[in-house]
Amino acid sequence: MNEVAGSAPVSRQRLDELAVFEYRTAVMSRLDVTAEWRGLDWTDQASCADQLDSTPTACGRCPVAAECLAASVTTDDHAQWRGGLSRADREQLWTALERTYREIRDLELMRMDPSQLSRRGDVHRISDRAPKWSRS
Repeated sequence: MNEVAGSAPVSRQRLDELAVFEYRTAVMSRLDVTAEWRGLDWTDQASCADQLDSTPTACGRCPVAAECLAASVTTDDHAQWRGGLSRADREQLWTALERTYREIRDLELMRMDPSQLSRRGDVHRISDRAPKWSRS
């Protein structure tokens, strides 16, 4: 089912991780968190690049802390320090970001005018999709 010819099946845990990543990516994108971290070129410039673990001191002098923070929040990195914030602080930040995302989404939904949507063709009634049976 989740197999590609010649590859091992994808585990349920990995699928869950990918779903979380996609959701977090959508939230961060919608909130215009624009730090470019996906290219990973910035990791060579990180203050902790030559260390096993990051520290608050290293984060404080890091030239790519914004990229690191965006990457760690989006990927749900479990390291103790990333982007100048502890794991607990990043969890609080994610909670606030997610709450903001949901509030914006809800406001957008409340402002929608269903009549405008149906004129644009974005909303279809079930009867529009039902097969047209002709009686001969």
